[in-house]
Amino acid sequence: MEPIERHCLEWLLAFAREHRDRTGGELRGLIQRKITHTMRVLAHARRILDELQPAPELRRAAEIAAILHDTARFPQLERRATFDDHAGYNHAVEGARILAGTDLLAPLGEKWRAVVLTAVRLHNLGVLPDDLTGEERTVTELLRDADKLDAIRNNLRHMDPKTLHGKALKSGLTWHETEVSPEVVRLTLDRQLIPFQSIKWSNDFILFLCNWLHDLHFPYPYRHLDRTGRFEELLGWLPDSGPFPEIKALLRADLARAARG
Repeated sequence: MEPIERHCLEWLLAFAREHRDRTGGELRGLIQRKITHTMRVLAHARRILDELQPAPELRRAAEIAAILHDTARFPQLERRATFDDHAGYNHAVEGARILAGTDLLAPLGEKWRAVVLTAVRLHNLGVLPDDLTGEERTVTELLRDADKLDAIRNNLRHMDPKTLHGKALKSGLTWHETEVSPEVVRLTLDRQLIPFQSIKWSNDFILFLCNWLHDLHFPYPYRHLDRTGRFEELLGWLPDSGPFPEIKALLRADLARAARG
């Protein structure tokens, strides 16, 4: 790890500890989970970068964006006790604002500082804007891919009727063994992303995660989902009746084709 990356990581850990020390109980554990999440996202980003072999400046920006992408989760948890960005606090936008108010990224120079801030600010969007520079798009897409891989892992760890409906996920989500929204089914069969506001049932949320398959940009994430069995585990939470056999067959075929390259 180069000095600037190490400095950013040390800054983030100190920032997280400040917020953790002002909380207690469950929130302290959630803050620690976000620190661990950051390290796993960084590891995934490095695997993608190892294959991509970009210029050193782009690699540095991508690693720093991975380290800092969830900066605002710590004040969000301390002040609002939730991960829900729909509760009036967008952690990506707030994170970019916090970082822009520091001199942490000054050693990168103006261009690459802007790339990192853009990636942090946009990493949770459903669809990226069209007006990004090539470097901004590459770093942001790389961060989003790495983030999605660990988000799938984390959601699978807590995928049961007791924890799916809760503070860490979408408020108002209802667990049901077979219910699914018709619009979510349509979007899935059309290979389109599912808007978060369309999620009502637990099966909608599982398909929301599955449809991230259509928003990955590098070879490594497909191979990782295939090799680890995590995508198959997601599909295993869906019923075997109604529209789901067709959906599962389509998604399995899409992953197999993408994983083969």
